[in-house]
Order: sequence, then structure tokens, then C-alpha cells
Amino acid sequence: MTDRVGLVRRNTYIGDKLITWDARVSRALRLSERAKIELSFDAFNLLNRQNVDEVTSVYGSPDFFGAPVPQHFADGTGSPANPSFGSPRTMLNPRQLQFAAKLTF
Repeated sequence: MTDRVGLVRRNTYIGDKLITWDARVSRALRLSERAKIELSFDAFNLLNRQNVDEVTSVYGSPDFFGAPVPQHFADGTGSPANPSFGSPRTMLNPRQLQFAAKLTF
């Protein structure tokens, strides 16, 4: 028993694109002849885009009720058989900022 509808093949549903910008700024400063400090700032998912990891893919009915077969993210959202079909189930990480300092001597 599968959760696929009718004769829909496996892996035919295409999710939303993953778009994330990561950036790093770093600087090394010499404190003395032997000691230096390295400062860095990292930003992951800099634009804070919502990246959907998984969607609810269980349609809940053996037929699409005459509607076109969902092929892409958000197609068929709010179907009569399962109102949460096609809606995001899990999301990837939001923007994360990281500061670091490394002292070498």
C-alpha cells in the first residue's frame, strides 16, 4: 500500500527550489610579534528565505476528483480529500549569524 494517488509514478512531485546565500567576512590582526587574533563573521541563509524541506504528500483519496495531477510545490493545496496536501511540513534553518575570535600565540 502506498500513499500515491491512482497511477501517479514515484518521484513525480517536484518541491520548491532551495535558495540560500552564505557569506563570511574575516580579518587577522597582529597583536605582537608572536600573537595574533583572527576575527570572523558568518551569515547562513543571509536573505532569510523560507526553504521548504518537506511537504504533506498524502492526498487522502484514491483519485484527484478530476483535478490535474499535482506536479510542483503548492499544486493542489487545499484539496477536498486532504486540505493540508502540498502544504509545508518542515522547513530548513532560518538566518543564522555566527561571530568568532581566535587567539594564536
